[in-house]
Order: sequence, then C-alpha cells, then structure tokens
Amino acid sequence: MARTISRDALEQKISKLETAISKNRQQYDQLTQELKELLDKKKALQSEELMKAIAESSRSYEDILRYIKGSLPEEED
Repeated sequence: MARTISRDALEQKISKLETAISKNRQQYDQLTQELKELLDKKKALQSEELMKAIAESSRSYEDILRYIKGSLPEEED
C-alpha cells in the first residue's frame, strides 16, 4: 500500500523545492554571466594579439586578409 502524505507536508516539500530551484537558477544566471564576461575578455585579448602581429608583420594587410580568407595570392613569376 502506498504511503500517504499530509497536505501540509506536501506543500512544505513543494515550497522547499521551488526555493532550491530558484537559488539554482540565480546561481546558473550568475555563472553564465561570468562565463560570458571571461569569454569576451579572451576574445579582446586575441584581437589585440592579432592586431599586434599584423602591425609587426612584413606582410601587407591585404596579404594577411587574403591568407585568413583562404585565398591564394597570385603567383609571381
């Protein structure tokens, strides 16, 4: 036979679970925001590094852009 639970006990358990879910959702949102910020910082650092490499390169901007896009430069004879 199945164990019965009182209405009050059931309501308390439901309330407790709703509170726990709410806290977990807040933590998830906070961690997601922190991850986004860190990924944005990483992307900014990569962009800075790339721009520095382009500035210090002996290649022209157009040569570098062609390379990145996968186009082969015209062969020089």
